[in-house]
Parts: sequence; structure tokens; C-alpha cells
Amino acid sequence: MITATFSNRHVKNGQTRRPPPAKISSDGACSTILFSDKPVSPDYLEKILDISRHMAEIKNLDALLNYALDGVIALVGAERGYVVLRQAANTLKIKAQRGVEGKELNADENQISTSIFSQVVETGQPLMLNDAQCDPNFDAAKSVISLKLRSIMCVPLMTQGETIGVIYVENRSFRNRFTPDNLPPMILFANQAAVAIENAVLIDTLEQRVTARTQELEESWSRLVEANELRTVWLSNIAHDLRTPLGLAITALSLLQTGEMGQLNDMQREWIGKSLAATQDAVNLTNDLFYLIKLEAGGITLQPQKVQLAEFLRNVHAVARDLPWAEGVSFELGMAPQLPDVVIDPLRIRQVILNLLSNAQKFTRRGRVLLYATEAAGEIVMGVQDTGEGIPADKQELLFQRFKQIDNDPDRRSRGTGLGLAICRELVDMHGGRIAVESKEGQGSNFMFTLPLKPKNN
Repeated sequence: MITATFSNRHVKNGQTRRPPPAKISSDGACSTILFSDKPVSPDYLEKILDISRHMAEIKNLDALLNYALDGVIALVGAERGYVVLRQAANTLKIKAQRGVEGKELNADENQISTSIFSQVVETGQPLMLNDAQCDPNFDAAKSVISLKLRSIMCVPLMTQGETIGVIYVENRSFRNRFTPDNLPPMILFANQAAVAIENAVLIDTLEQRVTARTQELEESWSRLVEANELRTVWLSNIAHDLRTPLGLAITALSLLQTGEMGQLNDMQREWIGKSLAATQDAVNLTNDLFYLIKLEAGGITLQPQKVQLAEFLRNVHAVARDLPWAEGVSFELGMAPQLPDVVIDPLRIRQVILNLLSNAQKFTRRGRVLLYATEAAGEIVMGVQDTGEGIPADKQELLFQRFKQIDNDPDRRSRGTGLGLAICRELVDMHGGRIAVESKEGQGSNFMFTLPLKPKNN
């Protein structure tokens, strides 16, 4: 097993961002290409979409990884390929290795350069080497020397802002085997594969839990536990079946919108924009459902680190300014002076705050929304206060419960499902904090949560 630290996050408004274009050149044949801005050709796109459709039908992890590798090897003309996935405690493990036409690799071939894919993991940027043996960034690496590596491409597998692993392909027989034209389709392929892989990992984990618990529990409890676990597996299968085709739809609509597949008239552009927005709403809902399933299955662990709270909140505020605020609504940041540093998982707390801000944006049509933070009684108090519709007192206890809606109003239901607030409660609980709401109907709401200054021992 190979150890690596995952610190890269490329997220804006909850969406993964592609790294900025960059290129480092040495002497032509030994150039290192970190990214290519070239568009994906229609032929490549058709192949990727076809492979992605088949990946959506495969739920067994090993079968999925082998199929994905066979597809990408054929796509770019590699000799061999590897999938390396993130494991517990920030470690990496080779989960699949294949040669041309599905060939199983022997022990000597089942080796790759840890220095190369570690850079991709740490930076979140794809990488292409024309000849690793004479590349100044890697020619001294032991693995490059001992394995006599030449042409290499390695791209991150990213989903929901997290790097879950890498896809790595190579050709040891020839230098310059891959071209900049090969990199964009491989990146697009990795984006599709990452979603399918995450789905399969979750289903595999859940099925193992069902089997293990059913065997261990006594007969009097088995029916109840089995029903609960089968519900979870059923929901995860639904999420799996929805996320992949929705991801394909987002990709196709985005390519149409940007003119990659031909020029559009004004009416076509308008309706593609509406379709893309509606599909993104469906993706967000499915992601919320998927995230709750992962929480229930124990698939989410915190990665705590020391954070300068004031700077952290300023960054979140800057990102949230891009939400589609109603005209006449001011979005403000209010912080107590000299906020202390805190030990938190910044990705998860950022997710909590953005969920609360998203709710405030949906239900506030005038006035202001305030993101605030202060220190009180040995803990941090943060929250989002708005001048929106407010919530009836008898409905507030339902807000943080899973799969609960506070009323049947069609307009309110169309703007939110409540899943996001259930996720917020789970994540705050994991940090050892508490979340609550103060609200009066017609007068706005104040969603607040606490974080202990002394981190919770997990």
C-alpha cells in the first residue's frame, strides 16, 4: 500500500473546478504537459459517452475498474493502465491493472511510479510526460529509472470536490506516444469514471455491511436490521442509477452551450440554458441523497486541521457572493474581532455554511442575509440570519430530520427538499457541535451552530 496525503480541493459553489491551464516545457521530446486547452473531438466524445453508458450499468467495483481501464487504454493507445484509489487514513492502493485488450499484468508489470501519481494527487492537476527518463522533474525518481518509464499520462479522479484516486496509463516502448490531443478526452473520461467508481464503492461497502450484520445479529433482530439495510442499499442503487446519466446530460448540455458541437441560435441557447439549470437541480438533489446514504453507512470521516477562522469565513463569503441573490437582497459578513483558530474539517464546515446560505438565498426575496461568527462560553457560534419567509414554530422541529418536509406548499417544495439541513446536522454533530434555528413566520430565520474550541476526539 502506498501512502499519500490528500490536501487538494478544487471547489466553487459546491462544484469541482478544473485546474487552470498550465504547461511546463523542457526540451521538446521531454516536455511535461500539465494541461491542454484543446476541445474534445466529436469522435472521442462519442467513444467516451458510449463507455460511460456501459459503466453506469456496472455496479460491481472490480468489474467496473477493469472495464474502465480497458476503455481508457483503447481510447488513448496505451500499453497498460492502472487505477489507484484512496483508502482509509489517506492511503492509496492499486485497485486495478490491465494491459492491451484486457491482458492481466504479471508481477513485474504491476508497478508504477509513485512520484508521478503522488504529484497528481497533491496538485489535483493532470500530467502528461513525453519521456519520463529525460524529464527534469522526474528523471531522478527511482521508479522512473528502475522501470525505464517513457510516455505517461495521469489524471485525478475527482467527485464532489474530493480526489478519490487517479487513472494512470503509460507506454514504456516509445517516447512521445501520447499527444496533447489525448489529454482532454482522458480528463473527461476520468470525470465520468469517478462518479461511477464512487457509486460502486458505496454499493460494495453497503452490501458487505448487510451481509456481515445479518450474520452477526440474533434472529429476533434480523428482520428489522435487514429491512433497514435493504432500504439503504435500495436508495444507493437509485442514487447510482440517477447520478451517472445526469452527469452525462450535464456534460453533453455544457458542450452544446459552449458551441463545441456547432453554433446555436438564440432560442436554442435559451432552452439549452434552461435544460442545463434543471438538470443541475436534479444533480444537486441526487448528491444530497447520496451524501446522506454515505453518512448513514459511516462512509464519511473528518479530516481535521487547524484553520484561521476569520480568513476561512472571508473565503466562504467571497464564494457565496456568486449565489443568485434576489435583487435588493444584501449579503453581508459579520465577525467578532480576533476570532481564534479552530481545528475543523474545513471542507465539511464549508459545506454546512453553503447549505445554510443556499437555503437563505432561496427563501429571502428582500432585506439581507448575514453570515456571522463569534466566540461565546468556550465555543464558536456561527450562523446565517435572513429576513426571509420565516418558519412556523410548530414546523421547526422537522427541519433537521431526514426525508421530512415542513409543509406541502408546491412553491416551497420546489425550492428545497430539506435533505441539506439533515446533512448539516450530521456534520455538525460529527464535530461535537449543535445546530438549531430561531424563526418567526414572516420575519426571517436564524440558523446557528456551535463548534467546540477543543476539537472532538473521534
